[in-house]
Amino acid sequence: MEVKEFVIRYHRPDVFKIIPFGDQHLGTKHCYEDGIIKKVKEIQNDPFAYWIDMGDSCECITPSDKRWDGGVIADWLHPDNIATDQVNHYCELFSPIKDKCIGKLAGNHEQSIKKYNFDNVQKNICDRLGITDLGYSCFIRFIFKRGSEHHTYTGMFTHGSGAAITAGSKMQRLQRLMDNFDADIVAQGHTHDLLTYTKPYLKLADNNNIKQRVKVGAMTGCWFRTYTQGISASYGEQKNYSPVMLGCPTFQITPDKDILSVQG
Repeated sequence: MEVKEFVIRYHRPDVFKIIPFGDQHLGTKHCYEDGIIKKVKEIQNDPFAYWIDMGDSCECITPSDKRWDGGVIADWLHPDNIATDQVNHYCELFSPIKDKCIGKLAGNHEQSIKKYNFDNVQKNICDRLGITDLGYSCFIRFIFKRGSEHHTYTGMFTHGSGAAITAGSKMQRLQRLMDNFDADIVAQGHTHDLLTYTKPYLKLADNNNIKQRVKVGAMTGCWFRTYTQGISASYGEQKNYSPVMLGCPTFQITPDKDILSVQG
């Protein structure tokens, strides 16, 4: 598990966005690449937006994998050059916002191709773009500074695991994750669902006043279509998984007013 401090300078009216942007699965025709390009431009054009890659950025499925289907590989991908082509394509798409990247998590797809094919897609992307390798999970301390004032928030981000299918079981997993870690912001990828949760709690302030605060959490969505017309069924369709909402959530922080929220 990794730890990183991320310092942001702010002015009083500023509202910042922390966007957990993962499970893109670049390399398959089931990937909603047009949506990814649109989201990249949105982040690029927003001076208050920062992002974290939640892992499974590339499909990283090779012919030796039981999920391999040569009929659904992306048109730009060569089956004899899978890792390199996917690294190159990811870097081409995300280079416009590399300077706004807080860091990149590895997902199970990156871990799998590293273990069985000896291709370190995670390291190669981070080295190419000059972004922080956050491992599989991490704490991030967000420090907002204005003159001598500062506001600090702790985030816990993980690619995650599990095969939960129903919304209730995924929400339960998110809530359990929020209970297990001392963090204001908690985010997990992997499930391909986009769910958010706000948990109020009471805190005793230094002046002995009781103050209500919130923890915010999210399952961070995906850009992989479970069902795509006109091509071979995805492994999700073959298991009759539910369709999912494509996209990612946004955590909003207003440091001057100490407001924290999450939108799906």
